[in-house]
Amino acid sequence: MIGAAHAYRYTHVVLPGETISAIAKRYHITGRQLRRQNRLRGPHLRAGQKLRVKTAVPCRPIFRTKYKIKRGDSLSRIAKKLKMSLSLLRRLNPRAKGRLRAGQSLWVVTEGPRPKGAGGLYHLTDGPGYRLTSSRRSWGTFLAITRLMEVLADHARAFPRAEPIVIGDLSRKGGGFLAPHKSHRRGRDVDIRFPLRIKTDRYVAATPESLDVKRTWDLIQRFIRTGDVVYIFVDYRLQRKLYEYVKEQRRLSKKQLAEYFQYPRGARSMVGIVRHEPGHATHMHVRFVREQRPAPPSS
Repeated sequence: MIGAAHAYRYTHVVLPGETISAIAKRYHITGRQLRRQNRLRGPHLRAGQKLRVKTAVPCRPIFRTKYKIKRGDSLSRIAKKLKMSLSLLRRLNPRAKGRLRAGQSLWVVTEGPRPKGAGGLYHLTDGPGYRLTSSRRSWGTFLAITRLMEVLADHARAFPRAEPIVIGDLSRKGGGFLAPHKSHRRGRDVDIRFPLRIKTDRYVAATPESLDVKRTWDLIQRFIRTGDVVYIFVDYRLQRKLYEYVKEQRRLSKKQLAEYFQYPRGARSMVGIVRHEPGHATHMHVRFVREQRPAPPSS
């Protein structure tokens, strides 16, 4: 259920070829929730159809807008520049064939504005497969909150019977100093307790023996694959256990292992996304990149 206190409401205009599952994923809800919110009966949608969406996650809805063709533009170049699929661009503009003329307009898809937050930060609430330790200390940037929701939802689907992931501090409402942390001031940092092989409600340090390596690695690789993570701080002894597990799985090349892990080059070496930082045996610390707003299409 989506509580009214933390609900974000959107109107989504269906694009050519869009499906219920694709739209639901964009807004971090299930297809069943989308159907119920709009009283949808059949599996098919029509282009231009308007859907009401209520979600607990801040989102940037997409919408159609006009793009003015410039000299040297082609459909593939426009799609790449606006981060659209070429097939969608063609479906939106079925008459646009051959050479494009400068000054003409095409229908394109762009992202809408960010929803309003408190001091530029947004609130994370409990969700499927995870729980918060403090609602008052769970504010993050738009990017951090949305990436957290994506990763944690995917992780929960991969481990449906596992204990919920425990989310510690992000930032306080509006940002600023958050004791006892040196960071956690701008909503880009989040503490996530390590999943353990032992069942305990206490805040205990993980050991190479108690660490649930499979779940921990699943979380780490999902965060890295978003492309929006700067560092993930993990105690060096736990890094070793994770490194050996990943190496044994043979799913990463030597180059990727070197890019992902600081280990085995020493706890003081300044390399790798996964790095040692004192005090990170109880939890991993994920730091997201600063947000950059994309330039709007020409009109």
